[in-house]
Amino acid sequence: MSESPVSADLSHSIRRDMRWRWLILVMLFISTFLNYFDRQTLSVLKPVIKTEFGLDDRGYSHIVMAFLITYMFAYTLGGRFVDKVGSRISMTAFVGVWSLANLFTGLSHTLGQLTACRVVLGAAEPGNYPAALRVAATWFPAKLRGFASSFYQAGAATAAVVAMPLIAFMAHHWGWRATFMVPGVIGILWAIGWWWIYRQPSAEYMPRDEKKESVKVPWSALLKDRNLRGIVLARMVSDQVWYFCLFWMPGYLQENLNLTLIQAGLIGWVPFLCADLGGVVSGVASDRMVSRGVAPWQARKRVLMVVALLAPLAMVIPLTSQLWIAIVAFCAVAVVCQVWLFNLTTLVADVFPRNTVASVLGISGSFGAFGGLISNALIGSSVGSLGFVPVFVVMGCLHLIAAALISRFVRVAEA
Repeated sequence: MSESPVSADLSHSIRRDMRWRWLILVMLFISTFLNYFDRQTLSVLKPVIKTEFGLDDRGYSHIVMAFLITYMFAYTLGGRFVDKVGSRISMTAFVGVWSLANLFTGLSHTLGQLTACRVVLGAAEPGNYPAALRVAATWFPAKLRGFASSFYQAGAATAAVVAMPLIAFMAHHWGWRATFMVPGVIGILWAIGWWWIYRQPSAEYMPRDEKKESVKVPWSALLKDRNLRGIVLARMVSDQVWYFCLFWMPGYLQENLNLTLIQAGLIGWVPFLCADLGGVVSGVASDRMVSRGVAPWQARKRVLMVVALLAPLAMVIPLTSQLWIAIVAFCAVAVVCQVWLFNLTTLVADVFPRNTVASVLGISGSFGAFGGLISNALIGSSVGSLGFVPVFVVMGCLHLIAAALISRFVRVAEA
């Protein structure tokens, strides 16, 4: 029998949406790349910025703190905004605003202008992650969601790999202002493209478990959810290690293993590349478990429990003078961090209704940033007197603590 016109139209619509989701996923990777690249530009150009604006280290730290504090609060508010207006409007707004802030950073001539631009950047950038998760939860079924989530989040670690050489190249050839303005223009073009391209998938395409739109959940009910408490506490504990890798590890390698800046640049990207690959592989591994009949939330938890066992390798780093041992251990720690970030994000989409995932990720991201702020303050005040050994010992234990929290709190009642 020949296929009816209605059936043919539905089949064509489903095939079109299946192709369309990969374009959307690539765009999410690019937005996440720009998100991370834009926030790193200031730190890479720290000596130039200090000279240009007459800053000392304390003045520079005030600019960084202005960004981080705004970022922490905006994570929660951004997630709620996504759940209210949807991914098309929110992603366009977030990327457009932070790109304008980056563009105007390159045009800043006073310290006040520079700081204001960083505050706006901190207000807009965290919204990328809850908005992207909502897109992944909308367009990808559970058996592909781990890969989709890890793929777009890999844009962050990819930016960490290429940021230093690419920013140095642009600053050398075009001047420091261009390193802010060029990505800013690219981000604005991305926002225009997203507004033009993005749409909701057809109802026929969406898997049966994704068609259900749950009733709106008030914050009062959401905050009482034990799953939320578990994920929030786990991120507040485990995110500290990733912030440590970003803000302290490169300096540690130079100051304690006698690397020059050039040598650190030549090898410093390796752990971040390993983190990228480990995160994506872990997403694929959890998806395969789902395809074999394991509940999605259980598959993500299994990956988290197993990889947490590698976290104590951080304790090896301050005990060795061999560079290759330190780098291998650093790679393992970076992989643990990204596997946790990637799979915790996917776990949110597995456990919570689709119209609340952005809010949940926003809340947990705020607590993760808060943990990073506290740990960085403690490290800065104690490492001079106590050294790095106690710091690495603590960092080696944090993912095990986070694993215990996830095991204790996060579970879904079986139907």
